[in-house]
Amino acid sequence: MTNHVKRSPVIDSSRLISHNVQADFATQRVVEAVKARLRRDENVPVATLEHQLALVDQLSRFEFGRFLLVNRGLDAYWTHRLVTHETDSLRRGEVSELEYLIFERLPAVLATRERFKIFCRELQARLKPGLVLASIPCGWMGDLLLLDYKSCSDVRLLGLDLDQNALDGALKLANERSLARQIELRRADAWEMDLNAEVDILTSNGLNIYEPDNERVVSLYLKFFDALRPGGQLVTSFLTPPPDLSDESPWDMNATTRSALALQQLLFVQILEVKWSSFRTHSETRVQLERVGFRDVTFVNDRACMFPTVIARKPS
Repeated sequence: MTNHVKRSPVIDSSRLISHNVQADFATQRVVEAVKARLRRDENVPVATLEHQLALVDQLSRFEFGRFLLVNRGLDAYWTHRLVTHETDSLRRGEVSELEYLIFERLPAVLATRERFKIFCRELQARLKPGLVLASIPCGWMGDLLLLDYKSCSDVRLLGLDLDQNALDGALKLANERSLARQIELRRADAWEMDLNAEVDILTSNGLNIYEPDNERVVSLYLKFFDALRPGGQLVTSFLTPPPDLSDESPWDMNATTRSALALQQLLFVQILEVKWSSFRTHSETRVQLERVGFRDVTFVNDRACMFPTVIARKPS
């Protein structure tokens, strides 16, 4: 297994659906555009509008807030930062209050952090010598690179991502983890990858949540199915709909607070209009996976049931 990144000059980064690698980071222009959009809503009370505008200003004062304003989605770096951050390791006053609340209290952030830990636990339990594991899109590939390979030193790791910055970050992390000799990184579009029964375990997070077209998601799952060897397993995830969008919402309101949910709704939906807004129920996800041939579909929920993990097997 080579330890370099395969580069392709024909890959078009404009197909990225989570963020823009060539974003214009003239934050002030973005701030003014967001404020102008908020002011156009004549149904918002003055006090509410003033609160929204103040939050926009607060977002512009720290790095992650500026990134969200410009991109309305996450890249590999910020995803890795969010999921590997230890909850309650920040103290109030160390950073701005809004940054503290985003990292330490927002329900969706806590859910994806718990989802990441579930991924790592489920993947670690499935490790065996000689396996080929793939992460698509890999981002910084923490789901695989942070596992313990002491008893499986011959495991091969494959990462595919459309974003060259993500691949560079994954290679850096692989070097830090002394896993560079076991890793191969390829720049590719997940919907156009050409893996054919090469992988024993395939992990994927953070792509279907940006894709509103259910048929496109099914075609993605078919690509995953084709990439797996007979008997191979898919470990993936999905966002469930909030109660105001679906009667089938499984959210456990006891796992969060009304104030945290209200802030999340205000930030992600009204102010930022984030791109990760493609929600699906457990039943919809099961049907999509079984349509392409997966069997033994099982779910592992986070405490709030906002970002479930789903594991499925390709028949032998």
